[in-house]
Amino acid sequence: MHRNIKLLAVLLALLGSMCTVYDQSGAIVAPNGLSCQNRTNYDNSIEGQVSADCYYLCPDGTGRQLEIEGEFTVSSSLYDASKEEVDAQFCQGSLLPTPTPSASTDSPPTIQATEPVLPSPTFSIAGSALLQGEVTMCDTGIRLINFRMLAPAPDLVVEGLEVQIADQPTTCSVNPTNPSVLTCNLPATVTFPARILVRLDGAVANDFIYDGLGCAQIATAFPTTTP
Repeated sequence: MHRNIKLLAVLLALLGSMCTVYDQSGAIVAPNGLSCQNRTNYDNSIEGQVSADCYYLCPDGTGRQLEIEGEFTVSSSLYDASKEEVDAQFCQGSLLPTPTPSASTDSPPTIQATEPVLPSPTFSIAGSALLQGEVTMCDTGIRLINFRMLAPAPDLVVEGLEVQIADQPTTCSVNPTNPSVLTCNLPATVTFPARILVRLDGAVANDFIYDGLGCAQIATAFPTTTP
């Protein structure tokens, strides 16, 4: 009997060390482009340790997956940091755009490029990509989902855009209040994880798996902090 109690205690301790809870309000997007979602890790602690999973797009187009200690809020120093400060902190080794040559006869400086950071394994790109692979809002109550685009596209031609969610075609449009977000209708029978397939003029732009993290039936969309 005592042995069974000890085994149960060990099992509970192991389960406690594996528990991670994500903030269901979704990602917080700073004016500098840094996007973070808070999470709480429980490691045999009632209070848990808060940190944030972040994504940042460097000037050369490479995405950086980052982990920041502590809660990321609109009061955080990184939220108010300039884009140049965030580039300097997270894009070291990233290839910056080549400056425009001037009339000077001096040779332009040589920029050494290092191996870029690849996107998440569940986010594969073929051809010209449209989406980052990040979901900023998902609500099965109103059946809407928001995808963060690599760059704002207010003039995106929807006639050439085809999107499938879980192998089901859906309709999408650029968010009228935030042109960096593509808003799509969720199919009524969708289940997660779901494959997201995007085509532009017949060519595959994105093909990745969304695990459903943060997607719930909440009837109204979570507000996303925007500049």
